[in-house]
Amino acid sequence: MPVKRKYTFGDVTIDATNVDRIVFPEVGITKGDVIDYYRDLADIMVPELYGRPLTIERYTKGLAGGGFFQKHVQKHYPAWIQRVTIGGKTLVTYPLANSQAALVYFANQGALAFHIWTSREDNGTNPDLLVFDLDPPDGGFELVRKTALLLRDALVELNLTAYVKTTGSKGLHVVVPLDGEDDFDDAHTLCSELGKYMTARHPDLVTLEFYKKDRKGRLFFDTLRNAPGATFVAAYSLRGKPTAPVSTPIEWDELGDKALRADSFTLKDIPSRLAKRGDPWRDLRNTPGSARKALAALRR
Repeated sequence: MPVKRKYTFGDVTIDATNVDRIVFPEVGITKGDVIDYYRDLADIMVPELYGRPLTIERYTKGLAGGGFFQKHVQKHYPAWIQRVTIGGKTLVTYPLANSQAALVYFANQGALAFHIWTSREDNGTNPDLLVFDLDPPDGGFELVRKTALLLRDALVELNLTAYVKTTGSKGLHVVVPLDGEDDFDDAHTLCSELGKYMTARHPDLVTLEFYKKDRKGRLFFDTLRNAPGATFVAAYSLRGKPTAPVSTPIEWDELGDKALRADSFTLKDIPSRLAKRGDPWRDLRNTPGSARKALAALRR
């Protein structure tokens, strides 16, 4: 008989179902483990998720049953799940993960990964993050590490503070907090011109070519996350991969570890890692930069 579990958050109660279902067969992780993971990580995750339109990657039958992406609020969502409607001719009502209860609710719905915008509902046209997705060729993680450090140095010259995380899949995300004063056009232009700068400086390492056949062993410097509606996987989100990898914030000096990979850290590692190191992104909101000023500096 399927096992149930009750979660209570103030006046909200969530009756979780099938908590004994195996979600990650290779490592024996259950749906209940996933729910508890997000419950326990909420204090760290919710401040960065708060107000961001959310696309949820769901695996309702575990990895074996396959997954799908869902961005529309579903009719059965309870009224306490906050939401935002965005769009022009086509309107989309997105859910928001604004609370611990919301994270647990979505995990009970089979959510494994959370993909978020770089802007928030209260300032929707102005991103408060830049995201650079460093996508390596097969077996090229050394190239990712090297490029991330070169990018960090370039960002420092533009008076921008950079943070880094594993994607839990193949590469790294370099993330820059912004002050929210500039719009998506400014952010996108900055990222595009910085991409051109990086490819001009390091043509043997980095490319802007979208198609793999044109990359010729170079790293794809992906700036496409910096537009309205574009998403990236949230920090500390699980990924739908066999070992239950997590998109994990890391310290810059950890890039010196030759054993580091995009999927190095898993659901089972994160609690002890946080207990030992704390959150490497704890100062992210204290170091916002200006996209417009950085663009002006890059053009000088």
